[in-house]
Amino acid sequence: MAQSRIDFSASFTQDSDEVQEMFCEHCDKHDKHYVSAEGFCEECFEYLCGTCLKFHKRLLVSHTIKDKDNMPQDFCLEKCSVHQDELVKFYCQACNKFACTECKTQDHGNCSMVSHLPALVPGIENSQEIKELTENLDELMKDLENTEKRVNINMKYVASQETKILDMVMKKKKEILSVFEQHQTGIIQNIEKNIEEAIQKLEEKKKEKINKLQENQRKLEKLLQYEENEIKKKIEIIKKNDTKVLQTIIDETSKMKTKLNTVSTELVHHQGADQRCQMFVVMKKGQEIIDQLKPDAEKQWQNNSIHYYNVECKASEQNITNLQVCDKFFTYQEIQESEVQRTARYYTDIKFPSDSWSSLCFLSKHCLLTDNCKYANLVIFKDISVSTSYDTIDLPVGATAIARVDNNKAVVTLNRLGIIRLITFSKSMTVTNTEDIQVGEGCHCVAYSNNKLLVSYTDELATVKILDMSGKVQKIFHRDQYRKCLFAYPHYLTISADNTVIYVSDADNNCVLGLTFDGKVKAIYKDDQLKHPYQLTVDKSGAVFVCGFLSHNIHQLSSELTKVKVLQGINRPVGVAYCQNENRLYVREYEGNIKVYDLSLE
Repeated sequence: MAQSRIDFSASFTQDSDEVQEMFCEHCDKHDKHYVSAEGFCEECFEYLCGTCLKFHKRLLVSHTIKDKDNMPQDFCLEKCSVHQDELVKFYCQACNKFACTECKTQDHGNCSMVSHLPALVPGIENSQEIKELTENLDELMKDLENTEKRVNINMKYVASQETKILDMVMKKKKEILSVFEQHQTGIIQNIEKNIEEAIQKLEEKKKEKINKLQENQRKLEKLLQYEENEIKKKIEIIKKNDTKVLQTIIDETSKMKTKLNTVSTELVHHQGADQRCQMFVVMKKGQEIIDQLKPDAEKQWQNNSIHYYNVECKASEQNITNLQVCDKFFTYQEIQESEVQRTARYYTDIKFPSDSWSSLCFLSKHCLLTDNCKYANLVIFKDISVSTSYDTIDLPVGATAIARVDNNKAVVTLNRLGIIRLITFSKSMTVTNTEDIQVGEGCHCVAYSNNKLLVSYTDELATVKILDMSGKVQKIFHRDQYRKCLFAYPHYLTISADNTVIYVSDADNNCVLGLTFDGKVKAIYKDDQLKHPYQLTVDKSGAVFVCGFLSHNIHQLSSELTKVKVLQGINRPVGVAYCQNENRLYVREYEGNIKVYDLSLE
């Protein structure tokens, strides 16, 4: 269970079960005695008991002393990691380090931003840094929980896949044996009819034939049993390896969650005890822990994959002659994750009343962008996981496509102006900068890969161009190796998950092309159920989803552009985007809302 969000805006004057009192540092350090502090020296930054205070005043007359009622009450009891007998009292904002009195003198003598901790902590419970720390804790915790959800789905799929395949093998085995036995019975009956005229002679022949058939049946049973055992061994190994990988991910994510929960628990504890200095220490160390865990959390997300396979029966025509000569009945096949069918379960509708051509893209994990061609603006859903409210940014003309560059940059195609606008956003998703790149008339769709822009042109020439970020043409794709035109109307394009293939939807040819970055045609998908294809998107596994505008459906294709499944019942889809974090498909209808589907493996 994730640690609930911590509220640091609560009053720090609440009662605490733990009441702390500062002790005399001289008595603790030199005599190992605990004596309550009666005053505080502002020059030495030391708490002193009544006796030590008396000598301190005599020896250091010019020092300013605060009595017990006026001395700082917010103190840190954490020992210095270098000087074990010294308390942590200072924080250097230049070096971003804590320091005791010795550290301050030895390591920070030239630093101008060394502050006494009690001077830094007033109001820390309402600080931006605490707020960002708790937000980072919540975000990373949510990422780990999403990883666990996907692991649980894969764990279930590993078990169900084995059952499904073994059940199929068992069924086919019984079916084959049943066919063989039926044909054998017929032959035996025919033999028995013919032995009436020559009983003695045919009786021996009958026995000979029956023995031969029974021997063949034993061989067939032995072969089928052997193949069944081999398949069981193979998929058991795969299941064992996949389960081991998934269990490792579960163990690692559990360890990381424990560390995060520890930070959250300590923050809540010190808040309740009015220990702002301790909160400051935990806050700094907590951010260090988050920075350390983020790469490993991303690694666990990337490692969360399993093997996919299928078993096919070769004995399609089952008669006794074919069954006797067949030397292998079952073949095991590894399949890519992109070839596994997805079940798309309707999740919700996002209200977006506008009848216009619109494409979709995710700028970051939860930030969804869509262009609204009719009203010439860009629509921003800042955090689609929390709210479906949106902001808009005006554009000079209607955009035809939008694509992600990185977490704070996007490009939109303004084809009537012949430009692509690069938009930079702040963390709060306000526009901080725009840059217009001249790409020429006829530009329609844009995609981004490795500091290059890929632009489709729907004018008479019908091309796809690769440009640098200044708009200079690097490559032009127009004809194939046989000098035949590649496209009729290259509507939209996207890039494969491994950045090696360009997928282009050709609206007039009703097909999807897969091109290498050298312009070679790698694959073409064309199907009677796909009419006027629009925007495409690619998920983490490499599966391609393409809108069929006039066929009212979404086609799921493998990374090699083979047909996997068709999602029906969508009214004129024009835009589609995949959210990897939530494993959801977002589909924009021309005259409707944005439909959201949960994806899961069948």
